[in-house]
Amino acid sequence: MSDQNSAHPIPPDQNSVVECMTRPADLMAELGIKKDAYYSYLKHLDIKPQKDVSGKAFLEPEQADRIRALRAHVLATGKFEGYEETGLATSEEAGLGGSSPWDYDTPQDTTDFERLIRQAQELAAQNMAMGDLVVAQLAQQMTFDDLAPDLQGKVAEVREATRPKANPAEVASRIMLQWRSQRGATAA
Repeated sequence: MSDQNSAHPIPPDQNSVVECMTRPADLMAELGIKKDAYYSYLKHLDIKPQKDVSGKAFLEPEQADRIRALRAHVLATGKFEGYEETGLATSEEAGLGGSSPWDYDTPQDTTDFERLIRQAQELAAQNMAMGDLVVAQLAQQMTFDDLAPDLQGKVAEVREATRPKANPAEVASRIMLQWRSQRGATAA
């Protein structure tokens, strides 16, 4: 019995496509950026968003990851300048030979090996920092009302401790004394 689907592959169902795409609004919310910043990132990285069957824009996973990496750089440095993408190279680009990264056991020379390790380290560092960057963005967007009750109590304690301790009667007495001395100086 022949498989009729092999000649005409079935397109992935709608749910599998949705899992692979990132909507611009979701990415902006994740990164804590507005539309103008989002479009600046797209332009800087020369990314063209895709459109789904209903005409809505989405980013492929690698496009969203490139924007996340640039955002991490901007948060760390405050600017686009100096950002260098460290995408995964093909085996030929990396000088490893073969048609696929899985066709080799080890890189052929030390510089290729070091470059491969460096790329892995940079990716690991980016992944490690991403959580902290998201947490920092969440913290910047929180208000007093967003805090847990115990943290609200700590904030209230600090505010009370730093509030100047003024005695209204003492303040009024000083003002009255100053006013009387000025009035007496003008009368003399």
